[in-house]
Amino acid sequence: MKVNEQNVISQLKKRNPKALDYIVDQYGGLIYSIVSKTLLEFKGSGRVEECINDVLLAIWDNIYKFNKTNSFKSWIAAISKYKAIDYRRRLIRELHNEDLMTLDNPSEIGKEDLTSNPVLEKETRAELIQLLSNLNQEDQEIFIRRYFEEESTGEIAAHVGMNRAAVNNRLSRGRKKLKSIVFGEVNK
Repeated sequence: MKVNEQNVISQLKKRNPKALDYIVDQYGGLIYSIVSKTLLEFKGSGRVEECINDVLLAIWDNIYKFNKTNSFKSWIAAISKYKAIDYRRRLIRELHNEDLMTLDNPSEIGKEDLTSNPVLEKETRAELIQLLSNLNQEDQEIFIRRYFEEESTGEIAAHVGMNRAAVNNRLSRGRKKLKSIVFGEVNK
């Protein structure tokens, strides 16, 4: 059966490998663009291609979570972006965990600090803040304080006038809501 825009979702659900080929043909440029932009520092290392493969696997594995109220292209873009962000965080963490004594030239330490790229940090922060706009104002404040300003739940609770359990509940519900937006799951 020929895979096209009208049947690609149903063919993915039927596990037709040609549907994945169609995704690569139709959306490969979009996926590559998003992933390579997010992993700019890692171009040429094979990490971009590895992440793209993981994006395709995520599409394949999570097609049942696609919500038809969103556009398929937007769903693919969201998976690409958040998979690339996860990769970037993991790769940066790996770089920071390297033993500095194994570097060939210790005088080079700091010249390639990936976390100091203000353009990429500003872009990632702006995209995450845009995603947070799906939460109510109070939950946005809690998320920003917890994940951007890295305040403890105790500090947040004192500031917003709640107990720690209430703050943790709001964080948990907010993460579920954001996950449902990103991955197209239906709210339960």
